Amino acid sequence: MQTKILFISDHLSDFSEFLKQEPEFGQSLEMMSHPEANRRHVYQNYYDLFIVDLKEPWLAIPPWVHEQAHHHYFFQVIFISDHPISEELDQLLSVRIFKVVSRSAAREHLKEIIAEVSSFADQHRFTAVKHTSPVTQGMNALIGSHGSIKGINKFIDIVSRTRSAPCLIRGELGSGKHLCAELIHQKNGLTPDTLYTKSCENITTNEMLGDLFGVEGDNEIYGPRRKGLLEKYSNGTLILNDIEKLSLEVQNKLLLYLENHVFMVPGSKRIVESQTRIIGLTSHNLEWFVRHQNFNSGLFYRLNAFEIILPPLRERRDDIEQLANYYLQYYNNQLGKEIRSISPVTLQMMREYNWPGNITELKNIMERAVILSSSNQILPEDLPDNLQNDMSMRQSSEYIGNCTLKELERIHIHHVLLRTKGNKSKAAEVLDISRTTLREKMRIYSIEV
Repeated sequence: MQTKILFISDHLSDFSEFLKQEPEFGQSLEMMSHPEANRRHVYQNYYDLFIVDLKEPWLAIPPWVHEQAHHHYFFQVIFISDHPISEELDQLLSVRIFKVVSRSAAREHLKEIIAEVSSFADQHRFTAVKHTSPVTQGMNALIGSHGSIKGINKFIDIVSRTRSAPCLIRGELGSGKHLCAELIHQKNGLTPDTLYTKSCENITTNEMLGDLFGVEGDNEIYGPRRKGLLEKYSNGTLILNDIEKLSLEVQNKLLLYLENHVFMVPGSKRIVESQTRIIGLTSHNLEWFVRHQNFNSGLFYRLNAFEIILPPLRERRDDIEQLANYYLQYYNNQLGKEIRSISPVTLQMMREYNWPGNITELKNIMERAVILSSSNQILPEDLPDNLQNDMSMRQSSEYIGNCTLKELERIHIHHVLLRTKGNKSKAAEVLDISRTTLREKMRIYSIEV
């Protein structure tokens, strides 16, 4: 039977010597770039071996890899990389990963490594040395190197081991509360179909009681017969978004459930036992609600036993570059684009922005930038006007009146270039100088747009 090999790389020229060789008898070799793999439905084709060249470590796993991972047939993967693969990628492909080899070793010995795959298959062995160094964290953890994020990732690991212990996650809008809850669920080894999110906003007390605890028979008070979420997701996780909006009656019944994990279905005497984990999400300070008698103190302390407080993005600015690069890779994969990097000036603008919408806002801005970009780099002109205006206003108030004339000139030139979206001819016209003079001043002041 012929062995089908797919070589996916953006740098096939690095392996020109290997590619010049005729395939061994019984082998066929196809070549493809990463964007091609994203655009084409690789899942529809059958391959025995994937050779995947990672020039840079993957922060976001491409869709075609997820598609292949769900194939029912067995295939193997050789990763060519000078970086360790992520834990997420390792878990996704598992024993299908034959080996991770360095670029230098692959350039010299790729033919022998492929022969080794065939040899292992003949002996019914399917895994060689998988890693050249320890795996790193992918999106099976919150992204960031800030001390608070490292601590939260460790706490998530601890909480996930407690099978049904409730948890409270607090943080501003867009700070990643739902992702944090999903990670607790995922790290407990549970599947996505046993996770459910319920909003506590704009719902009556009786409707919420029926949704959570179920209704036995058609009931004028609680509505039509239905199985409650606590029974339906008995071995899973229920996320209650905006938990501060729960009525006191629902809070009281939820507290009783958390005490012994049993409840009586409304409108009946049927007792249900459930091990559903409750995770409450809120953007508010629940202690305030407790003090003003709007929230059951017992329920608060029950949830608060395992509490995670997510910091706003403005308090972890060093993580902005890592997050932006993650979403750059993610949307490159989704949209089949080949944008290589984010320009230094763009990154500086992003670091100095206050991010009122936190990570959700950053994600949306990166999606917009990848869609709009017409170059191989994300530039300031790809960012929305509000981000550029925010930086301009803050820089003006911070520096004007407290800097030298040269510094003031540099700031003014940079602002004009931002307003003209990098158009040097328009900027020179606004500044009333020649384009040549503008370019020279940009060189002197190290201004890039």
